[in-house]
Amino acid sequence: MKNSNDFMDDSRNSSSLWKKFQIGAVLALFIALGGGILLVRYQGAEQLRRQSEGARSSALALQRQDIRLFTLPFAWAVRKELIKENYEQIDEYFGQLVAKQGFDLIMLVSPSGVIKVSTDRKLQGHFFLFSYPQISLNVTQTVSYSLRSDQSMFVVPIMGLNEKIGTIAFAYTYRAPAQP
Repeated sequence: MKNSNDFMDDSRNSSSLWKKFQIGAVLALFIALGGGILLVRYQGAEQLRRQSEGARSSALALQRQDIRLFTLPFAWAVRKELIKENYEQIDEYFGQLVAKQGFDLIMLVSPSGVIKVSTDRKLQGHFFLFSYPQISLNVTQTVSYSLRSDQSMFVVPIMGLNEKIGTIAFAYTYRAPAQP
């Protein structure tokens, strides 16, 4: 037979067990909530990173396209002066461009591969392929070669009536897109 003290002990044990269960459930809920918040923040940061990379690659592609559009009139202006052998005027063009943001180095290369005019005076008179062996000058249209992730070397042929009379090679550093 149970006495009244045994009945009180059972109710205390069951209420104590129930409180432990409630505390455990609340702790588990807080842990799950915290984990969910961390997961959502991680996914949001990852999505933002992917969008940022997409925006960066789109901005670089647009800048490459703009540079390619620029090269045709630039080649014609240099061609006009090259036919007259007016290297001082070509040097003036190059100097003006290097003063603009993004243009780092501009060279005029003869058909034999010798650098005739350069914004880096140390390169003048040297063979282009000694400085840039991975870049081909045998192109018939504008070609870009990646130097770094944010810089390319553009090679622009200058055509005469029957043959190529020179090549413009210039390094261009792309502008980073604005961050959101």
